[in-house]
Amino acid sequence: MSNENEIRVEIAKFGNEMRYLITEKGIPMQDPCLWLDVVSINSYLTGERYAYALLRYLRFLKKNNLDYLEVVSKKVIEEYIKDLLGLGQKIINIETKMTFTALNTYITVIKSFYNWLEDEQKATMNPVLYSSRRTRQAPFVNTKLLYGQVWNFTIRENVLSHITYRKKRNHLKWYTEKEIQNIRKELPSLRDEVIFMISVETGMRVGEILGLKKTHFNSFEPSLEVVREENIENGARAKTKERLLIIDYTLGRLIQDYMATERYATDVYGTDYLFINSIGIHKGKPLKPRNFLRVLKDAGERSGLQREEIRTHSGRSTRAQQLVELMRQHPETGITPTFIEEEMGWKSERTLKVYVKGYTMRQKRKILARVKAVKITKVKD
Repeated sequence: MSNENEIRVEIAKFGNEMRYLITEKGIPMQDPCLWLDVVSINSYLTGERYAYALLRYLRFLKKNNLDYLEVVSKKVIEEYIKDLLGLGQKIINIETKMTFTALNTYITVIKSFYNWLEDEQKATMNPVLYSSRRTRQAPFVNTKLLYGQVWNFTIRENVLSHITYRKKRNHLKWYTEKEIQNIRKELPSLRDEVIFMISVETGMRVGEILGLKKTHFNSFEPSLEVVREENIENGARAKTKERLLIIDYTLGRLIQDYMATERYATDVYGTDYLFINSIGIHKGKPLKPRNFLRVLKDAGERSGLQREEIRTHSGRSTRAQQLVELMRQHPETGITPTFIEEEMGWKSERTLKVYVKGYTMRQKRKILARVKAVKITKVKD
């Protein structure tokens, strides 16, 4: 085993809580672990992403016999970026599969880590912030950090020219009623149909749906409760506000049918999670969001949609758009902006404005079509 591989990411679990640690020879590295606790406050998934990004940097330093507090040259960061790109000491004349977004994430993690070191007084001064928080007239102090090179670091043009830029994806914004029915027919199991219909009829995120427990479903007065929990078993997490969603009786019966048939037959571990795997080595364990995405893409593709267009968020967008249209076209329903925000769990009214604007464009097209029809009628008369 190489020396740099003595540094690794490890996971510590406490009940339904999870911590990511960076250890060296099995011993937690104090500064990196404390920093990971800070960045993981809102989501352990962020902690996971940052842990592995920092791990790569620390392993690079270890390979070059450096400590993170001993980095004093911009050259170190340049070499690290070349290492990320797989260039090493080679002349930069080859292509790389790393995207600019991924590369930027690695650099962002380094910035955040060194900024935290200063905030926690791990260093008397952090020149990483030289041009962002301090004026250029501030005295230059020689410390064992980055002399501002991490914060100010701009990847050179000859490096950027070899980075793969992620293509903009044209996702399906929302479903038509026909698309909903076509996808529903192609879903392979009752479980998948239930998940899909919950998404379309309630606007819940897939993380919220797969985080549901049996106790979150009320079959007598059909409703689903969105609860913010760190579901470490499948990584499902509610990103919006906690709320109680009243659901249609038909959807309630569909959930009951699933619980009494497929779920009952596959619940080999007695888990509380509502949606579990029905086959394979993970049978009986909570279903993960990425696994449902694969199922949804397969069904969408079979229904005639482009695979790359399919995303789990389209069900949520469909519900939001539906509520906005009902609010505008049928005010007698009593739907208000406040009602929509509460149903969707939005924290800001700005999100609603995005759907209102989209609806306005659709309505303009309808109006123009009517105007055209009137003109044609007048000409004929």
